[in-house]
Amino acid sequence: MSIKILHTADLHLGSRMRSLGQAAPDFQEALIQSFDNLLQAAAELEVDLFLIAGDFLEMAEIEDRELNRVYDLLARERSFPLLIVAGNHDYYSPASPYATVFPEIPRLYVYPAEEIVRLDFPDQDTSVWGVSFSSLYQEMTLLPDVGTEKRVLIYDGFDFVESDQEPDSGLTNKIALVHGELLAGARPEGMYNPLPSQMIKNSRLDYLALGHIHKAGELPEDDRIDRRSTLAMYPGSPQGLSFNESGSRHALIVELDNSELKSVSALPSASRMFIEIRSQLDSSQSDQEIIDQIVAEVQDLDRENYKRHSYKIRLRGEAPTALNVPRLIAGLREQIGHVSLLDELHPAEDVEELGEEQTLRGLFVRKILQDLATVEGEEDRDDLQQALRLGLAAFRGDTLHDVY
Repeated sequence: MSIKILHTADLHLGSRMRSLGQAAPDFQEALIQSFDNLLQAAAELEVDLFLIAGDFLEMAEIEDRELNRVYDLLARERSFPLLIVAGNHDYYSPASPYATVFPEIPRLYVYPAEEIVRLDFPDQDTSVWGVSFSSLYQEMTLLPDVGTEKRVLIYDGFDFVESDQEPDSGLTNKIALVHGELLAGARPEGMYNPLPSQMIKNSRLDYLALGHIHKAGELPEDDRIDRRSTLAMYPGSPQGLSFNESGSRHALIVELDNSELKSVSALPSASRMFIEIRSQLDSSQSDQEIIDQIVAEVQDLDRENYKRHSYKIRLRGEAPTALNVPRLIAGLREQIGHVSLLDELHPAEDVEELGEEQTLRGLFVRKILQDLATVEGEEDRDDLQQALRLGLAAFRGDTLHDVY
């Protein structure tokens, strides 16, 4: 029998996102909205199961009203069961909402910690094994697998009830849900549930739904899926938390049929994005020309929703004379919203000629040029170019502004 799954993880609902400054409230709301979007997409796609592989909540930071809102979203009428394991940021404890209030929600199950539970879905011919973190760290490997369960529950279309059946699952599709770090080889060494790839390869699962790593795993092509071994996948975080998670984000739609993995596809999920752009300038451009250029570059990326995102724009090329970066930022915020500029411009002057001067300015230029000749990293080169440009501006007597 075929089954369609939505697999997500690492939503971190309730995160304060303090590093974002004034943009934080918008992106806090985006976390909630991205989850709501996934719930609606799951209904439209008629998924059979909705899986969350840990760090659903930022438990140390989420406020009571936010938690109530998440509860309301989970309690809305839906046709599909939703299964959660707790990770290191929302680990399971007797006092957590996972144990106190979430059990009241129909068609929702949070796996407990320290014992593996198997949930059987007879109508979908599917079993799902899972286990939660019990603390911030989980050094002992917890890999839910066929035969490792301590309890078995059956889904009756509304609730999960204890089963007296034999331990071995007779259902065809075998899935596990867990938060952890996937490791190469066979040695289980790590702080966050180390999962050696050899152990996964030897399991009897069809699909392992993982969480913990915010970068999504590479999607396998349908004709290149190895159906002889367990496929373990990270969906990545569905909504970016910072510029370290820039660009589009997604959940996974996984389809199995009679224990055979048929497809894994991306379901776009980000309500707002973190976007980095490199904008090439020349020394003849006015402030308005620069603003118009950057706005056009931003609109080309997402014409309908470009004002929703947060942008980090790297200014490259020759620096216009007396460029005032803070004024540029103010002008851009009026048109595209949250934006920061990284000044990586180089001076328009002939620096080789300046370096021949027998002056303090010439000595400064020669030192920078020597460093540029030996530097290897692109970021270090950009820093030196910026130091050269700002240093020359200081020698001219220009007022220097912050570079961000």
